[in-house]
Amino acid sequence: MMELVPLETPALIELLSEALDNSLVERGLAAGYELLGHADAFWQRVDLAELMRMAQGGNPDAQAELAWRSVMSAGQPRAVADAVRWASASAERGCPAGEAVLGWLLYQGLGLPRDLSEAARLFESAARHGDGRGSTWFALCLLRGHGVARDVSRGLELLRKTAQRGQRDAQYWLGRLLYRGEHLPPDPAAAVELLRCASEQDYPEAHDLLARCRFFGRGIPQDRTEAVRLWHAAAEAGVPTAMFSLGLCLHAGEGTPVDRLQALRWLRAAAREGIVEAMTLLGQCATFGLGMARDVEAGLAWYRRAAALGSRVAQFELGEAYAAGCGVRRDLDQAVHWWREAAAAGHARAQLKLGHCHRWGEGVEENKALALAWYHRAAAGGEASAHVWLGECYEHGVGAPADPLEARRHYQAAAAAGLAHGKAELGRCLLYGIGGQPDVARGEVLLREAAEAGWQTALDELERYWFDQGERHFHGRGAIVDLARARECYRKAGELGHRRAAWMLAECFRHGLGGPPDLAQAVIWYRRAATLFDAKLALADLYYHGEGVAQNYREAFRWFSQAVEQQEDAYALYSLGFMLLHGQGVRRDVRRALKALRRAALLGEPNAQYELGSAWYRGAAGAKNPKLAMKWLRMAAAHGHEAARAFLERINAGKKLN
Repeated sequence: MMELVPLETPALIELLSEALDNSLVERGLAAGYELLGHADAFWQRVDLAELMRMAQGGNPDAQAELAWRSVMSAGQPRAVADAVRWASASAERGCPAGEAVLGWLLYQGLGLPRDLSEAARLFESAARHGDGRGSTWFALCLLRGHGVARDVSRGLELLRKTAQRGQRDAQYWLGRLLYRGEHLPPDPAAAVELLRCASEQDYPEAHDLLARCRFFGRGIPQDRTEAVRLWHAAAEAGVPTAMFSLGLCLHAGEGTPVDRLQALRWLRAAAREGIVEAMTLLGQCATFGLGMARDVEAGLAWYRRAAALGSRVAQFELGEAYAAGCGVRRDLDQAVHWWREAAAAGHARAQLKLGHCHRWGEGVEENKALALAWYHRAAAGGEASAHVWLGECYEHGVGAPADPLEARRHYQAAAAAGLAHGKAELGRCLLYGIGGQPDVARGEVLLREAAEAGWQTALDELERYWFDQGERHFHGRGAIVDLARARECYRKAGELGHRRAAWMLAECFRHGLGGPPDLAQAVIWYRRAATLFDAKLALADLYYHGEGVAQNYREAFRWFSQAVEQQEDAYALYSLGFMLLHGQGVRRDVRRALKALRRAALLGEPNAQYELGSAWYRGAAGAKNPKLAMKWLRMAAAHGHEAARAFLERINAGKKLN
């Protein structure tokens, strides 16, 4: 069963980028125009009680500011009726600020029927009288053709002039247009200068957008600590995207120490403002117990809420939950449903999942051609691992005719993206010349890099390659016999941990194959292959005879014992029985010796048959048994054992035995 894992930092940053980029795309003019800001600096500094006194006293500028605060004060409920009353009173007295606010209410349809034409007329009137906000809003109407004929050149010119006068709304909007490349060529550096000016006038939305520039290093050197400071100021002023950004940074420890409790505070605030990415991240926090008690059901509730609002990340996570049976009954149909929703919205990982489903018929009917199509979509969407699966499909003809060249191209793409799996597959192709000319040196480098990055099977591939090369040159399989080359290949495989290669290399050193014999090296390599039965047996022999090491019966007996435990081998049993019988490296134990020798003799070992016959003839076990002795001696002689034959001849001739 698959296991859910929380989003890692790169995925969180992608979520942040997605949220911020989406917030810059107009979600309707209402959302866009809510970012227009507050009144001029003077009126902003007037406290509410004084402002109310002045408005009631008939000051039209105070009435305009009071109208604006009635609908735009951060953290306060909107008082739309009051806003209409004060804006109307101000506009009726010909106050440009009042006209601008009344126009904004008409534009939004707040407290009054929506009327874009009248709103544009009021904005233009306010602009003619030098009102900064009116000028900015009229410029935006001209850019978009809202309530007035669209005139981009005129709109941009008015916006520039208003920004040059230091009006922060205009500075923000012109900076935003330059940041997005909307109506103007993108110019992040110029955008930053304008946003900085608006930010210095305490414009919250400018704080937010300038923080994005700082966070991602767009038009200004990256400084995530400064980005967090700006987002904090914007969040405190009520900018929803800043709340989310600040919460994510506190959650991931980007530009600030990790503080999951504060992160939750800001993520919840952003979620209340409808930021779906905040809902998604709250789902992560609840599902995995990050900053709160683990509550999978609450996590799923957040995912469902965000998914219903179009969050492809939440849709994907719901698919993962259903596939894993996390908090819900495992349901591949539901998993596929949510992956489809996310995939349709461009979620590359979901597209990859659908590829897997169609390839293996999990939750859907098996369709390898369709699986290949989903892999292609995932790769095009930036999911680098999809290239590995595409490579595998093209290499083995899954969903399309086999195409080694295309397979290698996809493996190269995955490797270029830094994927360990991609490097391993490309390295394998280079070793064996799959999809192009072989390049063993480069292939080995890639496989080692893959292993260092955690793809341990990469070294297994390299081991197998060098062992296979050793076998080819040793036995002449598809190559000319070259024992020196075989010896070198066995060494490379052995150094990587291939035990059979280590054993073969030890054999080469022991018997002088492919180079001069070197018994000390043979012992070293037999030890590296010591999990193999053959290596245990060889070590036992070398210690018994003192070849490559000092003679050591005790060590020889230990290796023979291990060999017998691993495999019922006639020679190993004979050697073990012989040492027990003669007390070599172990206390003499005739009973155990005869038992081991009998097992070896029954397996057809002539030496064991001879030793067993001799033992019974001499009465090594205490009582002689000539009948058994002759049985085993004749069996050994029948196998060509010369000592057994000589023994029998002496017995038959009545000669004295030694």
